[in-house]
Amino acid sequence: MRKIFVLFTFLLLSTGSWAQKTHDMSHEGSSGDVFVGYSLLNGDTLSHGSGWEAALTGNLNDWFGLKADLGGNYKSFGGGSVREYNILFGPQLSHPVDKFTVFVHGLLGVAHASVDGGPSSTGAGWVLGGGADYNLNSSFAIRPVQLDYHGAHVFGANQKDARYSVGLVYRFK
Repeated sequence: MRKIFVLFTFLLLSTGSWAQKTHDMSHEGSSGDVFVGYSLLNGDTLSHGSGWEAALTGNLNDWFGLKADLGGNYKSFGGGSVREYNILFGPQLSHPVDKFTVFVHGLLGVAHASVDGGPSSTGAGWVLGGGADYNLNSSFAIRPVQLDYHGAHVFGANQKDARYSVGLVYRFK
């Protein structure tokens, strides 16, 4: 687990350096963004598992970025609870349309699931999906919808879920 934390920290700090914009960069859009919001995971393991999602995207040009996505979802039942955490990385494609910015992404990484007083499992995690941001101004946006097909290989089985996220976006210049 310590190796995963060190790798995640290195990649997160590296992604932050890509978000810094210099005067000689060719694209006019933002150099990156930070997303923080609510997440609902619904499927095999966590039926209606509420939680949070945070993401950092460093844009390499107007339409292509590299994304680091962290999430945690929780479900209580019969006096116990189940938790799932994801650390995912991958490319994101985006395109502005009037006051909206639409995007798609494909992310791979690690998923960790655990049950109170019971077993835990760590395995591969992945997300394929996209969404739209409503741009309030050049720095802030609201993400009314992000829909993802979420999968993980935990407890020796493939988990298949739908993930819905909503929240706030801050864009770097």
